[in-house]
Amino acid sequence: MKSTIKVLAVFFAVGLLTTSCVEKSKKYQLLLAEKEAAIVENQNIEREYNGALGIISDVENNLQALREAEGLILMNNENLSQRDRLNSELIQIKEAMALNNAKLDSLYNALENSNRSNKELRATVKKLKTQIEEKTKEIEALQVQLVERDNQIAGLNTKVENLNADIEKINADNATKSQTIANHINEMNTVYYLAAPKKELKTNNILTSKYILRESVPAELFTKADKRELNEITIEAKKVVILSSHPMDSYTIVKQDSTNTLQITNPEQFWSVTKYLVISTK
Repeated sequence: MKSTIKVLAVFFAVGLLTTSCVEKSKKYQLLLAEKEAAIVENQNIEREYNGALGIISDVENNLQALREAEGLILMNNENLSQRDRLNSELIQIKEAMALNNAKLDSLYNALENSNRSNKELRATVKKLKTQIEEKTKEIEALQVQLVERDNQIAGLNTKVENLNADIEKINADNATKSQTIANHINEMNTVYYLAAPKKELKTNNILTSKYILRESVPAELFTKADKRELNEITIEAKKVVILSSHPMDSYTIVKQDSTNTLQITNPEQFWSVTKYLVISTK
């Protein structure tokens, strides 16, 4: 029994010495270093891949924001404040896409210089770069459209303002002309009448020995009226005599008690000779 234990002890000691020698061998150390390098490389690959996915996600989000902005432009292109806001958004998206494009360039160069095979990732980067270029051109085209529309609106506003100014001028001219015509018509239809005793008529130089009316008639002494509205004149006098010239068949005089009423039956004919009516009263 003691011999068996001694043999086992010897084998155990030999095993420990063998394991210790293997761990200290160059081959073992080399394999261990390669293992650690593989782990580090794998971690680097994972970081690079995750970083690439992050950049791709940013670019895709910006592309989606651009599509949403394009939709808003189409729906709200008539609102000036909205257009200004959208134009600002387009500029921001364009700047963000330019930054992401630079990131993609850096990522693509890193992938090209890498010894590892990343064909699918490089293809994705190329595809996104193409989309960014296309969308950048679309943004620039939309910005040009916004400027053109603003210019068109400004031109139309100027045209409308000019037309409004022309209309106002025409309306003012028409109003002046209409007022001039109205004044002329009113003047043409303005007549004057005066009923007074002969003595008073002579005192005021309306009646002279040779003329009933002078060339310079004192119109302020007469009552002013519109012949289109003047149909009759009631005079407080027992007797009246028309001294001015008026066709006899254009009027009648109706006597009642101490008053006399001159009824003008044909105004155009009555006032055709003179627009001043002079009546002598007693």
